[in-house]
Amino acid sequence: MARKRRKNRNVSNATPARELINTQHGEKTVSELQSFYNDNYNKLKNFEAAQNSFKQITDVTKNTRKAIPTFDKGKLLSYLKNIGNNEKNLRNLSWYLYYRSQMYKKLINYNATMFELDARRIIPNYDVTANTQNDKKILKEYAETAKFIDSLDLQQKFLMIYLICFLQDVFYGCAYYDDDNGLFILPLDPDYCKIAGRFPTGDFAFAMDMSYFTGTYNYLLEYWGEPFESMYRQYQSGGDDFKWQVFPEEYTVCLKLNIEDWKVIVPYYSGLFAELINLEDVKDFQAIADEQDIYKLIWIEMETIAGSKNIDDWKVDPEIIIQYFNRMCEEALPDYTSAVIVPGKLNTIGFSDNDATTNSNKVTKATENVLNSGMGGQVLNSISITGTTGLKLAMKVDTELAISSLLGQTQGWVNRYATYNLSAPCKVVFFPISAYTKEDFRKELLENGTYGLPVKLALNTLSGISEYESLATNYLEENILGLSDKFNSPLASSHTSSGNSDGEVGRPESDDGSLTDDGEATREKRDRSNG
Repeated sequence: MARKRRKNRNVSNATPARELINTQHGEKTVSELQSFYNDNYNKLKNFEAAQNSFKQITDVTKNTRKAIPTFDKGKLLSYLKNIGNNEKNLRNLSWYLYYRSQMYKKLINYNATMFELDARRIIPNYDVTANTQNDKKILKEYAETAKFIDSLDLQQKFLMIYLICFLQDVFYGCAYYDDDNGLFILPLDPDYCKIAGRFPTGDFAFAMDMSYFTGTYNYLLEYWGEPFESMYRQYQSGGDDFKWQVFPEEYTVCLKLNIEDWKVIVPYYSGLFAELINLEDVKDFQAIADEQDIYKLIWIEMETIAGSKNIDDWKVDPEIIIQYFNRMCEEALPDYTSAVIVPGKLNTIGFSDNDATTNSNKVTKATENVLNSGMGGQVLNSISITGTTGLKLAMKVDTELAISSLLGQTQGWVNRYATYNLSAPCKVVFFPISAYTKEDFRKELLENGTYGLPVKLALNTLSGISEYESLATNYLEENILGLSDKFNSPLASSHTSSGNSDGEVGRPESDDGSLTDDGEATREKRDRSNG
């Protein structure tokens, strides 16, 4: 099939996205690039950045029996007051909380997994003004588009993109594609990228700081190939004036969650950071309370003889007491129990918290506060939702909040990317649904089908069966295997079996006008009577 691509003025001799990628080690496939990225992931992703950001807003100077960091929320407030100069700090803090706070991780994952990119419709290139249509051309373009979209594996490949968007607001990436290996999207370091504009399709363009490859990461040029090598050569020849290179649009993948101002980069849930930190503090101190609750201290009191004025007049020889004491410590004491020797009787002391239930409720309450404040996570706090109607409404609200800005950008990127790989791609439209609202949308499509609207392929996508798979398996079942003729009871629905073989609508009637289950016998009886 024919291919077309556009050249970016900042990149010369760039390799088309679908072909082998030229590197200093020869041509490499998309699969080889992806394997290299996976093998070197720990080197490429700066995990220390998140930890360093955490250290900047913590006070670890306090001496406690159990080391628990306390957060300097004043510094966090200063980050939020001056977002423009603290983009990196907030981004790193978001990543830290993702690994530190189970609630934050659950909230991020909940929103990122809302998208159903398998649920879509491919619109053929149909000219409504033409008297006749070129059916072969329409079918060829549709088949090419369906096969191409199927090969992208969007549901799996974009999950990472959505996770990063909810964590740090923007995803920057480089797309590689070939017919054999499909799509691979290489994530790029956000510290060296910035948004440069917006495409007419709704997704974003970005520029990359080529000084990234000077020094530690220079070896990556050997493996990543184009367009990085061409962009880096321009930086070397032009100096700092060419340090920021606009990324070639045929390789560009850039989505932003907060679209109201694309010049301001701030994590989506930055307003919850203080509450999340409070929640982790409450949980940590509750852990200490739980440990203290089971802790016991046993002591042996070394008693003296009553009335004696000599403090060394012991009732029992201290050496004997020490022997028993040592044996008790070695053989009898369980975990979380200590022992000491004092003059006197055997006693115990515990640190049980009589208000343990209240402390446990503090954790629950803090968790609820986070979920109630974090729009887009109502279903996670389902204990506060009453009734089926309320649950469905919460699902619809959560779905809308999660997908509203990113789904349109995804659709724009897919349609734009198709133009670089297909000569005449059809338009791809994604349904604005999630796993929580898919069933209601399926019922709506089935109802539309009763009125003769074209919904068959769309219905299959809701079941995770792509358009290309539907056409291929339908051809196999009907044209090659003839399953409809071989099975005695073919699958049918009410709107495909509402009439009988005589063209009469509804259930066959008996001679007296009543309905009968045996339509064939009734027709034979009626025919004999008429004969």
